[in-house]
Amino acid sequence: MEKTLYLIKREAGRCVFVPSPLFGGVMAGGFGAGSLFLLYLSTFFLRREVWWFTAFFLLPAGLSAGLGIRAWRTRRTPLTIETSGRVTYGEQELCAAGTVRAVRIAPSRAGEVCDCEVCLQLDAGKQVWIPSQYFAGFRSSEEARPFAEEIAKVLGVPVTE
Repeated sequence: MEKTLYLIKREAGRCVFVPSPLFGGVMAGGFGAGSLFLLYLSTFFLRREVWWFTAFFLLPAGLSAGLGIRAWRTRRTPLTIETSGRVTYGEQELCAAGTVRAVRIAPSRAGEVCDCEVCLQLDAGKQVWIPSQYFAGFRSSEEARPFAEEIAKVLGVPVTE
């Protein structure tokens, strides 16, 4: 059974990539569950009045809650590719029309050793990274390839590694 992380909608004059509802819900829910678990752990130290140690659980709980809120808010932000070749993420233009030369599967800028990300390669080798937690962080180039190939097919450019 193949997992579907993204929905691809072909509309008049553009192609829209969004995370699947299940993927968006799992990501936001995972951060929320992590935050609640850390809050639960902090209560053990609050009962014993070890206030300073409670912060070691409350600070990561707040960070996890913030990431969960960000994941929930951005779960419907589309990566849009117009037929002219213009690429946008939400309201932000990533690449002007006709400037993308290749879709590149590159080593992750942050993450584990074998992790990969998909980026857009422009003229003179400049790379534009997709600013979304939903379109980043593949565990291998084989896992990233179907997503990269879909983007490359819409743009009419090759996939490189």
